[in-house]
Amino acid sequence: AEPPSTIVPVGSVPLQRVAPRDDELELVVEVFDRGLDGQGSASAFGELRKAESILLPVKLSATLVDSGSWASVRVLESTDVAVPVRVGGKILRADGSALELAITAVAADGQLLLEKTYRDEALDSDYPVIAGGEPFADIYRAISNDLTVAAQQLDGRQRRQLARIALIDFAARLAPQTFAPYVETDENGVRQLVSFPADGDPMLARLQRLRLQDYLFIDTVDEQYRDLAVRIGESYDLWRQYSRELQLYGASYQSTAGDRPRAGRRGSFAAMQQVYGSFRKVKLTEEDLQDLVAGFAGESLETVMEVDDGVVRLRGSVTDRYAEWRDILARIYALESGAPLAP
Repeated sequence: AEPPSTIVPVGSVPLQRVAPRDDELELVVEVFDRGLDGQGSASAFGELRKAESILLPVKLSATLVDSGSWASVRVLESTDVAVPVRVGGKILRADGSALELAITAVAADGQLLLEKTYRDEALDSDYPVIAGGEPFADIYRAISNDLTVAAQQLDGRQRRQLARIALIDFAARLAPQTFAPYVETDENGVRQLVSFPADGDPMLARLQRLRLQDYLFIDTVDEQYRDLAVRIGESYDLWRQYSRELQLYGASYQSTAGDRPRAGRRGSFAAMQQVYGSFRKVKLTEEDLQDLVAGFAGESLETVMEVDDGVVRLRGSVTDRYAEWRDILARIYALESGAPLAP
């Protein structure tokens, strides 16, 4: 049984939406930390948590899009992508009864925008999950609302600075000798932009064009993650429903067992059939999810990208593929600008 949590559940939360503005910031939600701390990573539960580490950020990103607070919202595994705002999370608990997430959001200038742990608890009415439904929608709305508040506190100048720092961070990955000095970090970890190409500078136009190429990779991976979420969604919802049934039976049984005579039966045949049925359903859906995740892993080992002189096939983990793609962009920048290649 899960130990009692000290985190107050978010309750019923309406989504805060804002009017669009011209200087909305781009945001990346990182694949969540699985929260297993090295335990059970090779088990069926470990495979399920692997899927959740992608599925839950996809669910959060959909809510963030609905809020209207962001220019774009993407899900990505690599921590090396340069963006104005990055959201990370750690899964503390995820099952049919409760969802608990530790969330952080950091701006490109090093500013901590959000650091908070959230908890949501499912109701009987949340199951079975209807098409398009989500038992823990309130937790995603609560996180989105807090991020919207943080974004609204940034004025126009700050937003421009964050967008520019993100662009220079991207440029520094292509040509560190040229662009790394453009940003300085003080003793408090705050990053300041000390230089930026002038409007109309060909170098700026080149960087912006390569940045669009960079987004092609990020969007491709984001689309793969969303495809996974669609394909495992029904099985995942069933697993959560059966998992909650099993937990509820266990809690009910424990609460009444002490009142029963010691010599008496500890459960009727019908009750034992019920708990066995729930247990069997949990195991079957875990196996189904494990197969789906394994299939996704095999399918996503290659990303096909187009560049000016042909097609590039990238293989390996998302982090490895992104590093390879960034190396290709660095070579393109060096050829076009005459800048030295990074060692």
